[in-house]
Amino acid sequence: MGISAFQSLELLERLHAYDNVPAPEVAPPPVTWVGSSLGIAGVPLLIGAGEMDELIETPSVTTIPGTKPWVLGVAAYKGGLLPIYSGDVLFRKRPYIGRVRDYCMVIRRPGMHFGLTLSHVQRDLRFPIDQRIMEHEVDPDFAEYTLGGFMYKGEFLAVLDIDKLVADEELANAAAGKASSTKGKSNE
Repeated sequence: MGISAFQSLELLERLHAYDNVPAPEVAPPPVTWVGSSLGIAGVPLLIGAGEMDELIETPSVTTIPGTKPWVLGVAAYKGGLLPIYSGDVLFRKRPYIGRVRDYCMVIRRPGMHFGLTLSHVQRDLRFPIDQRIMEHEVDPDFAEYTLGGFMYKGEFLAVLDIDKLVADEELANAAAGKASSTKGKSNE
């Protein structure tokens, strides 16, 4: 009759205890921030994993009269309608002229569900959380919607805080106001 694996493990444990050999310490895995690198209106940003519902090709939209300039329209999406917003007009206050914005991220929060066009999509990235920089200059059009960031290949990538974005009163009301309130608005 042989000894079982469990008995062998118990015997090995007793031998280590008898020899007073400390068990090797295993360092805990480093805490990492995980997210995606993308761009809105040409500005490279990071968005945390789980912050966006999904990334999709920018769908065909039906325009909606009487909405703010950054509302491109609504698109058919998973059996319903999804408002699609222009990242360029929302943040830069001017439309993008050039190649069509091929992708948008879908954001879903209580009371808010929309797609936001992206200027580029790169890839998922991981950073040690202790390398997050909370005080760094950020593009002024995005500064109030970011929360720190990370250095990547010599460039600072700010983290887009979706909760700050959806809390913005401007985003919450897509109805066009008086003509004078949207015309002549400068890029502040």
